[in-house]
Amino acid sequence: MTTDVEASSADLRERMVRGLVARGTIESPDVEAAFRTVPRHRFVPEVMAADAYEAPEAVFTKHATDGRPVSSVSAPWLHARMLEAARLARGMRVLEIGSGGCNAALLAEMVGPGGSVTSVDIDPDITGRARRLLDETGYTRVRVHTGDGAKPLADAPPGGWDRIIVTTGSADLPDAWFSQLADGGRLVVPLRFRGLARTFAFAWEGAHLRSYTTIVSGFLAMQGQSAHAPRVVQLADAEVRLTVDEGQPADDLALRTAFSASRCEKWSGVHLTGSEGLLPRLDVWLAGTLAPYGRLRATQGAAERGLVGWVLGTGAAAVWNDESLAYLALRNAPAKPGYFELGAIGHGLDREDLAVTLTDALARWDATARGCGEPVVRAYPRRGTEHPGGVTIEKPSTRLTVS
Repeated sequence: MTTDVEASSADLRERMVRGLVARGTIESPDVEAAFRTVPRHRFVPEVMAADAYEAPEAVFTKHATDGRPVSSVSAPWLHARMLEAARLARGMRVLEIGSGGCNAALLAEMVGPGGSVTSVDIDPDITGRARRLLDETGYTRVRVHTGDGAKPLADAPPGGWDRIIVTTGSADLPDAWFSQLADGGRLVVPLRFRGLARTFAFAWEGAHLRSYTTIVSGFLAMQGQSAHAPRVVQLADAEVRLTVDEGQPADDLALRTAFSASRCEKWSGVHLTGSEGLLPRLDVWLAGTLAPYGRLRATQGAAERGLVGWVLGTGAAAVWNDESLAYLALRNAPAKPGYFELGAIGHGLDREDLAVTLTDALARWDATARGCGEPVVRAYPRRGTEHPGGVTIEKPSTRLTVS
């Protein structure tokens, strides 16, 4: 007998699916069928069913003692985008890293009874919760394992996993993900690099991985072997800060001193409209073109007092040297209503040169990469024999390039 609660939840689920299909977030019949079947609200009993189905962002399910969220169930749109990027099929063997329960259920629906889903998390509280909720909703076939997802699984299938789906933010691509990904396999992973966060769908290209899908998204950071916190250089207390990742050298005192000095502005002549959605692509392209590269972030108060130029909430690309820095800025384009112009603001002794370095890169992007779609990220295992040229982003287990 169907209860009123379940009937109401079914209506909410139907509305959610219709919205995702209408927006183009769900594209394939298999993903649509999985979303129509899995009772999402059963995996987030901490909130009302309406919040489970209509949440624009993740629903947090566990917090650390200091209040930080450490586990969540992703927003429906992000689950859908990642499943579409994974290109799952019946009978596949899937490893999920990060156990919320809901995504594992969706995976189980898509691979069917002939496939297998193994979900791994380092936190026994999280795996215990996932196991209980999966059992209660009938997904007893999903295996749940407590351990570090960055390490090899002893019971990996012969030939490796057809798909590895990571649902927690990683600062690296561990060796195990290379060695246990099957030929023809796909790795979908939220990856942080150079202060950016993007979810990529990688597939093999020879002995390295190549990205085929990029999703702008944020995830809670992974714990364990692949956990790594970027360094933050305070340029003006907490109001203006520079995020430095991958161990790039930066002299805190020298950069703080440079930022307190006078500044210069250089404008590139490269124009955008607010509807093009090109800035996320530009950020990734610059991260693979400039070295060093980081992200300058500022509070609204800092902008209002003129400490920084026009910096978006997601931050701005930044370059620096021993005693100077420059960062990407926007302004309303002169004589072009409705357009913005990209430029650079520099501080320190070499402010003019660094600002020109950044505006020259903007001009190259505009001439060569603007119309080429998402930048391609390639991941080379450091233990491999391939050595990519050009600017490389050095991780503990892999080298990244962007083109």
